Amino acid sequence: MLKPVARGLKIWSLTVCALTAGASVAIAQPVPPRPDLDRVSSEAAEYSLLSDTLWIMGLDDLPEPLETAQAAVAADPDSAQAHLRLGLALRLASPQAAPLIRREYEEALRLDPTLLRAHALIGELLSAEGDAAGVEQTYAAWLAAAPADPKAHLSHALALGRLDRSPEARAALDRSLTLQPTAAAYVLRSMMASSDAALADLDRALAVGGGEARIYRWRARMRWDARETDLALADVARALEYAPGSFRLRQLRAQINADAGRYDPALKDLDALIALQPGWPDVTNDRCWLRARAGVGLSLALADCNAVLGWEPDRPEALDSRGLVKLRLGDLQGAITDYDAALKQDPEIATSLFGRGVAKRWGGDTAGGDADLQQALALDPMVDKRFADFGVTP
Repeated sequence: MLKPVARGLKIWSLTVCALTAGASVAIAQPVPPRPDLDRVSSEAAEYSLLSDTLWIMGLDDLPEPLETAQAAVAADPDSAQAHLRLGLALRLASPQAAPLIRREYEEALRLDPTLLRAHALIGELLSAEGDAAGVEQTYAAWLAAAPADPKAHLSHALALGRLDRSPEARAALDRSLTLQPTAAAYVLRSMMASSDAALADLDRALAVGGGEARIYRWRARMRWDARETDLALADVARALEYAPGSFRLRQLRAQINADAGRYDPALKDLDALIALQPGWPDVTNDRCWLRARAGVGLSLALADCNAVLGWEPDRPEALDSRGLVKLRLGDLQGAITDYDAALKQDPEIATSLFGRGVAKRWGGDTAGGDADLQQALALDPMVDKRFADFGVTP
């Protein structure tokens, strides 16, 4: 299966997860070993998660390779900007090194107390850590210095959302929009809204301007989630006009095409992306899942899934994908074993429950299979139709 984050960002709870670097819903991957991070980062890469978060907070900062930021500090140890860059580079390279990251941000503020966006980066770090008291202290300081700064209220809204304080987050976002309507604020509000209201806010974001590639990408996800395949692909094409060659957009295009059963263009995109970055687990899993769905190249699919699980043995979506490959190959016990392992990581993967139910029924365990199938349908009423679309039925 595809990662959960690979589908529409329509609801606030998913937004919080998807914009939290290293969140469980999107198993974060390493920083790519290339200087051009935006063009070679997959959807689940740390760079992608962090850069989206910074943009939503209204910041223009982008994380850079650690050695680049370290060289900037070495060249000018008294530069507040250099320490800010180093903190952000550490956030990308070592997201768990919170004390070191915070120290660099605070050093930037010490050197230049007017560098207020350092508060945003501290708030981003602390909210990801779940430090509610630290978040409040940080934003109290920023808002005391600049009470009418729309970016302060916008950044505060995202931090509050991460802390599951949605009413306060909405209020902070409303204040930001009142002070200055921005594309980022409209996008964030779209993520809290129902489908129609969300699309209207994304239209407003496009009208304001700025970040068009991201906005079209988010709208493509929403339309994909609504099964509006052609509209979703049209939005990806528009996004690619603003970010030609984007790794993430080509990955999204492949996922949408695969979901619609358009396997040849999807495989073409995935082959090209894997050739560019052979070590991305989520893209390699996408190709395994694509071939498993299509029922073609199953030995190649198995090799892809084995590679992913060699890198990350407990990755649930790869176990789910390999379960379908083994089901297709007739290895019913192997499929059940993989589905068991996936469900141990996440008991509510509907595709794993359904696939296991099919494997049990094909193996003669009708009662056990029916129990899994019923549980899968309770979680996802359309899962049987999706399996039937690619030729797998109980």
